[in-house]
Amino acid sequence: MPRILTTLFAFLMTFVAPAAAVIHVPDDIPTIGDALLFASPDDTILVARGVYHVNLEWPSTPGIKLIGEDGALDTVLDGRGKDQVLGVYTGVDTTTVVRGFRIQNGHAEGQ
Repeated sequence: MPRILTTLFAFLMTFVAPAAAVIHVPDDIPTIGDALLFASPDDTILVARGVYHVNLEWPSTPGIKLIGEDGALDTVLDGRGKDQVLGVYTGVDTTTVVRGFRIQNGHAEGQ
């Protein structure tokens, strides 16, 4: 009987969704863009305080939480006036979160 339970448990575990990860930028992955590409659904990306010169495009991965660890005053996404700071075209749902950033110096066509 124990062998049957072990087999059943192993079978059921193949259907359990993996736990969401917490990815720290820059400690775990050096850039926000790379962290977004690496993230799986429902992962949290915690970005350390600092100024990040970025022009990001959101991946088609639902449920990512992109959070500035120390809040909007200390964690800045700066587009350098070159392009949008964060383009979101696909991959978002009601569990997607972007919070804790000051976003500045973005540029869009026609402006």
